[in-house]
Amino acid sequence: MIFTGPHSGAAWGLSQIVDAYKGIAALSFQEGRTPDVTIRNGTAAWLDGVADGSVGLVCMDPPYYNNVQYAELSDYFYVWQRRTLADLYPDLFRRRLTNKRDEAVANPDRDGGAQPAKAAYERLMGEIFTECRRVVKDDGLLTMMFTHKSQDAWETLTRSLIEHGWTITAAVPVESETSHGIHTRDTASAISSIFITCRKRLTDGAEPASWTGFGGSGVAQRIRRAVAEGLEEFAALGLNPVDEMVSGYGRALKVLSEQWPVLDGDEEVGPVQAMNEASRVVAEHQIKRITGGRLQVDDLAPEAAMALTFYGIYGLAEFPFDEALNLSRSLGIALENKAAGYEANGRFIGVNTATRTGRSRTARAEDNGFHAPLVRRGSKLRLARPDERDPRRLEHPRTEWDILQGMLMAHETGDIPVARSYLDQHGGERRELIRDLLDVWATAMADEEMRKKARELLFGLNLDENR
Repeated sequence: MIFTGPHSGAAWGLSQIVDAYKGIAALSFQEGRTPDVTIRNGTAAWLDGVADGSVGLVCMDPPYYNNVQYAELSDYFYVWQRRTLADLYPDLFRRRLTNKRDEAVANPDRDGGAQPAKAAYERLMGEIFTECRRVVKDDGLLTMMFTHKSQDAWETLTRSLIEHGWTITAAVPVESETSHGIHTRDTASAISSIFITCRKRLTDGAEPASWTGFGGSGVAQRIRRAVAEGLEEFAALGLNPVDEMVSGYGRALKVLSEQWPVLDGDEEVGPVQAMNEASRVVAEHQIKRITGGRLQVDDLAPEAAMALTFYGIYGLAEFPFDEALNLSRSLGIALENKAAGYEANGRFIGVNTATRTGRSRTARAEDNGFHAPLVRRGSKLRLARPDERDPRRLEHPRTEWDILQGMLMAHETGDIPVARSYLDQHGGERRELIRDLLDVWATAMADEEMRKKARELLFGLNLDENR
């Protein structure tokens, strides 16, 4: 944060406040009329004095699940404000610290763990959605913005929303973060908020809709079409892959809420199942986009297909294990902890656990790197770089992803002729496919030096083919 001058944080904050006030004034003071405005300071779960069915629009920016613990952060300033301002505003500073009990956030420390925190957030947001439904007119709107890439957050918020009488009618991504911010730069972060519009569900007790249906009529098929249409519609926005995934969640949950309740056999379909269906559509779209339509998931061994999917969405950045698990489930490819020398002959992708020194915890003492493409450290995953893979795995590659990374290492150590020889030895009938993977690696690579080397290798291979 820059502290002084025209580009300081204070100057930026002031400019945002002034801009907001100007916007409010332009909306409120029209044609010389003085607006009739009532300002209340209280909980959204109890709108005291607001009559039933009297509100045309509720617009909220709800707490983003577990992203920010607002009250705990407020204590940093509150303790000093209380010391200096309590005499002037005693009603505002009665507490020793801020109220954390009634705050609608998922706070594991307050609630005793992740699952109780999730339940508390769903309950608190449910109270708010119930009260909003009471005061909104039958033809009124509820709009909110939500920025979170975790399926857990989306599942909890939207389940509470749907179960308390609301239907999602629109979900649109709007850029709300800078990709150069210190909390988003070089991470697999969402930089867009999803603006959600909802209307009251006026009829209850509808017959459950079918998840699969017949002839493309099921809710799953409708979700796939809606997400695909959304990707096409949002193409002009230039969303990053994570934002595309989150936007897909919005479209999937819109369909689910419109058809609620939905059954898959005798089991109720929840938001997570709908989001997994969206994940599959977005993953397939990512592979199609970054390969120019030359590759599909089914063209590759499962481990290579999953690695390519993760690369297309997250690059080499870290991403939460839970997100990877949901995405892998949507493609029917498991995440499995694998030791050295395993055979990649099932629908899984191998995961090695990294130690603090960066080596594989499952590897033997003589191992020099990771046998599996995925590396786990705590609750985070990332794809291993070519130079982190165990040389013996690359000498005896099991999948197309191994061949790609082995060829990159061959180029690193011996230039184009060595890389070409490696491709000739291991590529076989998959030569063109491996070249397509190399093209994807070069196109989507964020690291400038690695991208440059990949392009040099691709140029050299193409030059050989054209001679």
